[in-house]
Amino acid sequence: MAKMHVPLKSPGFPSFLDYAHKGSIKVTYDNRSLKLNGERVFFLGGSMHPSRATQQTWNMALNEAVQNGLNLITIYIMWADHQPFPDQDIDWSFQKGIECQSPENRLTEACDWSLAAAIRSAANRGLFVHLRLGPYTCAEYSYGGIPPWLPLQKPNMHLRRPNSEWLEVMESWVQQTVEYIRSNRLWAYQAGPVILAQIENELAGNDMDLDVEETSLLVDIETGQLVEDKFLHNHSPGRLRKATLQDYADWCGAIAMKLEPNVTWTMCNGLTANNTIHTCNSQDTGAEWLENYGENGRIQVDQPPLFTEFEEGFQDWGERPEEPSDYFWGRTARDSTRHALRWFARGGTHLNYYMFWGSYNRAQQAAGGITNFYASEAALCSSGERHEPKFSHYAALHRIMKSIAPTLLAAPSALWMSKKVNVLDINGKWTEGLKQRAFEYFVQKSAIRGSENMKHVFFFENDANEKVVVDVNLNKGPDTTPRKLTMAPLSALIIVDGILEFDSASIDPKSMSFKREFVDASTMLDWSSWPEPVGTSRVDELTWTDKSPIEQTRLNVGSGISSQYSWYETTFNVSRDLQHVELWFDSQRSNGLLVFVDGRLVGDAEDHSHLYEGDWSMAVNISCLSNGTHKLSVLSESFGYSNLIGRFGNSGTGPKTKGITGDVVLALGKGERNASLVDGRDWLSFPGLHGETLLQKSFHNPRDQVLRQSENDSTQTFPTWYSSLFGTPTYDPSNESLFIKILQGRGHLWLNGIDLGRFWNTTRGATATLSQSYYFLPPDFLRSDGQLNEIVIFDVFGSAHAETTRLVLSTIVSSDTPNFKDEVSYPFACV
Repeated sequence: MAKMHVPLKSPGFPSFLDYAHKGSIKVTYDNRSLKLNGERVFFLGGSMHPSRATQQTWNMALNEAVQNGLNLITIYIMWADHQPFPDQDIDWSFQKGIECQSPENRLTEACDWSLAAAIRSAANRGLFVHLRLGPYTCAEYSYGGIPPWLPLQKPNMHLRRPNSEWLEVMESWVQQTVEYIRSNRLWAYQAGPVILAQIENELAGNDMDLDVEETSLLVDIETGQLVEDKFLHNHSPGRLRKATLQDYADWCGAIAMKLEPNVTWTMCNGLTANNTIHTCNSQDTGAEWLENYGENGRIQVDQPPLFTEFEEGFQDWGERPEEPSDYFWGRTARDSTRHALRWFARGGTHLNYYMFWGSYNRAQQAAGGITNFYASEAALCSSGERHEPKFSHYAALHRIMKSIAPTLLAAPSALWMSKKVNVLDINGKWTEGLKQRAFEYFVQKSAIRGSENMKHVFFFENDANEKVVVDVNLNKGPDTTPRKLTMAPLSALIIVDGILEFDSASIDPKSMSFKREFVDASTMLDWSSWPEPVGTSRVDELTWTDKSPIEQTRLNVGSGISSQYSWYETTFNVSRDLQHVELWFDSQRSNGLLVFVDGRLVGDAEDHSHLYEGDWSMAVNISCLSNGTHKLSVLSESFGYSNLIGRFGNSGTGPKTKGITGDVVLALGKGERNASLVDGRDWLSFPGLHGETLLQKSFHNPRDQVLRQSENDSTQTFPTWYSSLFGTPTYDPSNESLFIKILQGRGHLWLNGIDLGRFWNTTRGATATLSQSYYFLPPDFLRSDGQLNEIVIFDVFGSAHAETTRLVLSTIVSSDTPNFKDEVSYPFACV
């Protein structure tokens, strides 16, 4: 695929190719903007995560970013992806495609799919990079991007808090990351594209209100240095105070500068260090953030206005787009562009869409309750297709912003300099509008170099819920004639040299004249199925035996197993026949349990919260129990760790847990005494699924030798594994997408041995619409050598996939009529 780049020589709106191979780039800033080699610059950016991408989909999305008019890409680094187990070195590569997994190919340049390669791919297209290295990223990513094993290694550590254990591991991570970027010569001062780096992320909270165990450090009042208990003898008691979150923020800034002093550092949304640029994160309050000079009071005073996360929305399992319990599902192109214009009108010179492209959560990447597709309301669908009309409406805005960038950079900020606007009242008279205003940017053309690029720019805003007729002729004079222009409710305009160039509320019908087509892609052949063995046994070498269930994170990490599942088993006795029996389990939010008694499924319980984490009791009614000894088997299914750490008062800073995390109680009914099953009896705990081990073997051996041997005639239908073969269809991945459509069950799916993440047929609230029906099959993971592909599905409910699961090719094509609408979750705009 041909490389694309931002056009060169665009005043104030740079391409990296303007600077490539010309030596070091000096990144500085003033109160208005970032500067490259001393010149003010304007950035339109978009967040994309190579961790969630494949090499081919990443490059296609970069091409679309350029086509949309961006000149910056913002990248999160997910520590958990690069070091999934503690006994491994950091591996900066990502999941390679099928063709790059063979020994003869994987070391070739074409198969270099790593963090450095992802950054270079952006640079090759003229895109600069803002690198957000965390280590806490949030990102709706499980554990906020931090490896789950980390808190297990240091049980006294509290993440993102001023204690020695955390500062030690964080400094090590930052050091290794900056050295990796330095060794690949990717920093701007090395002539690379990385112009900004962010340390920490969204450090919100009361900086004086930390739990005692979270803060093991004190601060020397005179020097500002953090002090460990073992060094207290070097300081007089009167000089010491308890460390605060602000002290931790300051430490982050200091460590960033210590490890990479030649880089311009940022911190986003919350507490920041004095030596880092404070940046904005917001859905619709960016304008108000500017009016308050940011949270640190320095924005447009001595720091530039940078918008790191211009939010586009997130999707949870089981939520309705109209009433999500947390975040928001998405927003329209009209709403987004209106708030973007409000930001630019008040002096903003950098805006980054979060996300511009979200892609998919594979394996265990999704945070608690987050769907397989990520940020599906962004300008690019999760599959990489253009999300119309949003993509085209954004592109129209970006063309105008690029043309007026020199003026916005040269003119003084119009923050707090709004102009009054007259509106036509119901009597046909002009009166001063109470909810309308204008912001002017103008530079005398003889005043500065490059004056030929200067324009006269007005931003107009209508905050009323009804349309109004405004007078856009603000050049007041005795003979000024009003110039009428109708503004839609809640809208914003750009008028350049007297010409209306962009209206947030006016979408070109051509950008809505599309329709989605589906065709059956390939015949799925030779379906086979086999049961997941229920429970575990003492003779299995992976089984742990203890007097209580082993918490799932410790169980799986300790076994070297990467899985969202675990099995638990024990036995219990009842002395007579019982009716109306329940089992109560101490578990966690965003966790599911399937309960078996004597090998028979008796019930299940689950919570798929995203907003909350912590202890959660689950009850399963098992009805009747006969006199005698019974075997209890429980399958635990994690729906992802919360991505929140120490935020909003509902997320902790210690280890996050899953599975059975406390007592298991047998409730025998009215008048009976409940019995704890965690009372010293033996519990067996098994990491992962039995079939996951089998799956890894099947990927490296002929299928018939492994999967076929696993089939049997068991009548047990829960849970079940399914496998099907299919040939790679002929299609063009640049404008067509291959999906597997799944309408039943819950579990994970694998394509040629690669875990593509969770599927789930849960509906959006009480509606009949599934949260997600289509699951993208990345072209990198499909065979091109003539061999058949294998889809493997694990379903906890044993659904009939052979009858309902299908492969579908889909594409968006032009139509004669505007079929797509600018609505959140509009059917088939993205699937």
